[in-house]
Amino acid sequence: MSPFVSADRLALLVSLVPYLRQQDEPVPVETAATHFGVKPKQVRDAVRLIAVSGTPGDAGVYSHLDLFDINWDAFELQDLIEVTHFVALEEAPRMSNREAAAVIAGLGYLRSLPRLVDESRIDTLLGKLGPSGAAPHFAFGTTGEHPAARDAVAAAIATNRRLRFRYRREDGVESVRHVDAFTLETLGGDLFLHGWCLERDAERVFRLDRMRDAVVTDVPVPSRPEAKRGRPIFTPSDDHVVVRLEVGAAVLPLVRDYLPPGEPVPQTDARGRAVVDVRIASMQHLARLVAGNAGEMRVLSPDSARAAVLQWATDALRDHHED
Repeated sequence: MSPFVSADRLALLVSLVPYLRQQDEPVPVETAATHFGVKPKQVRDAVRLIAVSGTPGDAGVYSHLDLFDINWDAFELQDLIEVTHFVALEEAPRMSNREAAAVIAGLGYLRSLPRLVDESRIDTLLGKLGPSGAAPHFAFGTTGEHPAARDAVAAAIATNRRLRFRYRREDGVESVRHVDAFTLETLGGDLFLHGWCLERDAERVFRLDRMRDAVVTDVPVPSRPEAKRGRPIFTPSDDHVVVRLEVGAAVLPLVRDYLPPGEPVPQTDARGRAVVDVRIASMQHLARLVAGNAGEMRVLSPDSARAAVLQWATDALRDHHED
């Protein structure tokens, strides 16, 4: 069993008090331990700590009314937990600036995703976390580069209607596609539409930054029992360029999507790094993927891939200075 670290102890303490408050009778230690999935000793230690916890009075000192009180006879002799006096903890623990920034950044990223969550609830929570009471502004590149296509795809999925758009392939050939949209997904900072392409009569995955003039039609999406709806966003092919990457443990889940089906994700070494060969269809996508995970992903070979990433970063810096 994994060690009971401080974070686990804090989680137990925070959860134990409301759990005990809801009980109409004394709770056996074994029952509480089973409920929280911990050892009985850990519950006993938490109860003893709760007994010396509370909030100071107006004078800044503790009285017996400011502390939790326990039925010690029941606890010590019968292994039962009975709190005879609860303290009203009216103020929630405050987060540090770093913790608040991490939560705000995470909520901002969630808000940028296409209708996966209720934006109004996120705005309300961001407003509470922000220093001025107003929701901070976020501009995540993940979805902001192609809002028209994103909104059309999201609307098609929400209304179960067919989507029509112009699509440019990697070789530059452009054609009109009619697609029954299944899902809108992200990979490496890019958005992808997974759906049934009528022109190909098969499941396909489309990059939103290659879509133009997306329109939601009035045609309802029919039931397609033949659709697996589980096609990977990226399917490696022998025609793709093999690129050797050095990646950190944090981005190993991203690499999995670029491996052949069934190939295991490599293990990290003592430095927390792994070297893996992946197949890449687009050097531009590779450059964005590496730049978006700077410090956690590095191109080792071939030289053409390293040059593509360098060129992409150079162009991005030039555009930034020009702005």
